[in-house]
Amino acid sequence: MKKISRFLIATAVAAVLFCNRASAAGPESSHVESTLVRTAVVTPAETAARGFTGLVAARVQSNLGFRVSGKIVKRFVDAGEKVTRGQAMMQLDAKDLKLQLVAKQKTVAAARALAVQARADEVRYRKLAKDGWATQQKYDQIVAQLDSANAKLSAAEAEAAVSQNEVNYSVLHADVDGTVVNTLAEPGQVVTAGQTVIELAERGPREALLHLPETLRPDIGSMAMAQLYGSQTTIQVKLRQLSDAADPISRTYEARYVLSGDTSTAPLGATIRVWLKNTSSQPVSKIPLGAIYDDGERTGVWIIDKKSMKISFKNIILQGLGAEDAFVTGLANGTMIVALGAHTLHEGETIRFNQEKVAAND
Repeated sequence: MKKISRFLIATAVAAVLFCNRASAAGPESSHVESTLVRTAVVTPAETAARGFTGLVAARVQSNLGFRVSGKIVKRFVDAGEKVTRGQAMMQLDAKDLKLQLVAKQKTVAAARALAVQARADEVRYRKLAKDGWATQQKYDQIVAQLDSANAKLSAAEAEAAVSQNEVNYSVLHADVDGTVVNTLAEPGQVVTAGQTVIELAERGPREALLHLPETLRPDIGSMAMAQLYGSQTTIQVKLRQLSDAADPISRTYEARYVLSGDTSTAPLGATIRVWLKNTSSQPVSKIPLGAIYDDGERTGVWIIDKKSMKISFKNIILQGLGAEDAFVTGLANGTMIVALGAHTLHEGETIRFNQEKVAAND
């Protein structure tokens, strides 16, 4: 009897514990945890200007190479060095070229000797033919030999001139006054004709080299503001060139702005910041960089429905990038968006947040 009572008590306790666990686990299993994100409010951009970072470049930069192949024996200049027109910058081993020149000169001497002999024969046979001691046919043969000898002499002289030029080409000279941007070959290296060995920037006014997005196409001759990195002076610059072909990788267009004043002599490769006036017909807004979602097919942000706390995707057009913020069109000011964690979200997902960040940071 005691065994049966103990069994009933144990069974009752187990049943109570099971019910308590089921009741405790039920609400948790039915609850779906919302994703925690940081939010931002879309605000109008404080300025109509959009900034782009570029480099100081020369208007004309040439890739120089030898006009003949050979082994480099000397390099006379270094990167960053200023050179003048006609200054020697590199030299090839010209031993073989000089031997070829000697061979061509010997050929010229032999051809000249034949031409002199043929000319003397023509004078002699002309008199013999006139006096009747030689036939006209024989004289015509002598004249043809003279013409052939003269032609061979001219050809030999031309080949000798080419060989002389090749010897001269063994030394690479600067075509213009400028600055050596880079040296791409060293003594001991064998190079081919036309291979770039020195990059030379022509002396003259400097330009700001930028890469603008597809959405921005300023007019040629339009003005902008620029500032060298580390300088407090802001100057006006003028757009001289805007490429019609986009870079196949970055999908940007090369733009060149002419620098003026002290910046016209700025060091090549220096960092420069250029601000362009906004030409977009749509209002430009500012949002945090972390809010942008780009999967390669679309660019946009996640908009938050304040009532349902669900998100939906909104396409945007990038107008410019700052250090922490992005300037975009396609968003209404005051819209709440996801500021961080955009790449982890999905359409229609429910979110929650514990801190709101305003997009406009002074």
